[in-house]
Amino acid sequence: MAYFSATQLQTLSWTSSINPNVTYRTPKLLFYPKPLRVSFSSSNVETTTLTKDSSTTTLRELCYGHVQEHVIRRAEEVGYVIPTEVQLQALPFLFSGRDCVLHAQTGSGKTLAYLLQVLSVVDSQRSAVQALIVVPTRELGMQVTKVARMLAANPSEHESGLKSCTVMALLDGGMLKRHKSWLKAEPPTIVVATIGSLCQMLEKHILKLDTCQVLVVDEVDFMFNSSKEVSSLKRLLTSYSSSKNRQTIFASASIPQHRRFLYDCMQQKWTRADVVHVHVNSVEPMPSCLHHRFVVILS
Repeated sequence: MAYFSATQLQTLSWTSSINPNVTYRTPKLLFYPKPLRVSFSSSNVETTTLTKDSSTTTLRELCYGHVQEHVIRRAEEVGYVIPTEVQLQALPFLFSGRDCVLHAQTGSGKTLAYLLQVLSVVDSQRSAVQALIVVPTRELGMQVTKVARMLAANPSEHESGLKSCTVMALLDGGMLKRHKSWLKAEPPTIVVATIGSLCQMLEKHILKLDTCQVLVVDEVDFMFNSSKEVSSLKRLLTSYSSSKNRQTIFASASIPQHRRFLYDCMQQKWTRADVVHVHVNSVEPMPSCLHHRFVVILS
């Protein structure tokens, strides 16, 4: 077995193609669904090409054994039946507990991919924050919260007597006083937060992340490029919680210099060393069910 220092990892050719439009980068070279035959040389790592099975996989089949039935059923009810390319390629890694960088265009299904993983891990019967999703804007936070609550809703909650998964939107411009009371009385299962409001709660020790199992940073490139947010984000990734004790998921439509970013993820301990980069190229067609709308507001 070959071992590489962090400096050597930066110079390796890490690309292995499973699908012409999807590439994976991982220092341990563990690829799904089959193990690769990899040979090492002194200067490079050879790559092996795998072909994807042409048969159609449903989201239910992909989530079988990982996600609760009521979550899958809710997803199907709103039209999530056939997984998108990023979901098809990323979910096996996510369900195995690997840290992941989901790199695909807007509308490709990254949000559903990481929410399915979050809902596969959390235990709604525990009164503790078990998943944290960090977003750059209030608007994105509201969208993610809406989808998370829709998927988490359990129609048989009253019959079974079991609690459903609760989702808190801890967003800038929100009612922080109310959120403080909520966190103290009965912590939610999942928190969707902007970095500003989140850090306020962390600094005042109202919110603790010692029970957090999954940390998601959406639009991670935007967050790291913001001078206001980058220091708080780095502190969140390294000081308030440890990558050893959580699964870390980064999602973005664009990651300039992705090799450098992966190198920093390992060096700065934002992720574990076996982080996987799932990249769906922009040539991948947008989902046919996706519709764009806009509203003009006259002042």
